Amino acid sequence: MHRANVLTRLVFTASMVLAVLAACSSGETGASAQAGARCAHCGMRVPADSTWRAGLTTASGGALLFDAPKCMFRILRGERGRGAREPWVIEYYSSERRPASSLVYVLGSDVESPMGRDLVPIEGRERAERFQRDHHAQSVLTFDEVTSGVIDELFRPGGGGHGH
Repeated sequence: MHRANVLTRLVFTASMVLAVLAACSSGETGASAQAGARCAHCGMRVPADSTWRAGLTTASGGALLFDAPKCMFRILRGERGRGAREPWVIEYYSSERRPASSLVYVLGSDVESPMGRDLVPIEGRERAERFQRDHHAQSVLTFDEVTSGVIDELFRPGGGGHGH
């Protein structure tokens, strides 16, 4: 009877170890971990496959996720963004995650994010200027030219978006 008890404990322990290993390696990182995420600015759901996602690392090391570039810039250019680092966005043409500071932003085009009127992140000024012409956009801005005033205008009622 003692041998059966040891065998039962061994099977139970092995099952628990396998369950823990399966949970740890279930792939709940990256996009799948973001599946139920909400925008750190407006609270809208951020689909893991959205090409409008953006994010940054806070001064304390926490990761913030956003549903649109303008939500990220709203935080980045405000008090909550003080000391933030590594802001990123999804580049419009490649649909790849890129450092936000490496791209230029087209303002006032006919292309909208889930938040309405937004900044369209594009790699290279030439491509951005072509996009500007093709989509009747207002201007092309560098990362540093996207100021809190630009963001305030994007969130202004009647300026597009949800006015959050």
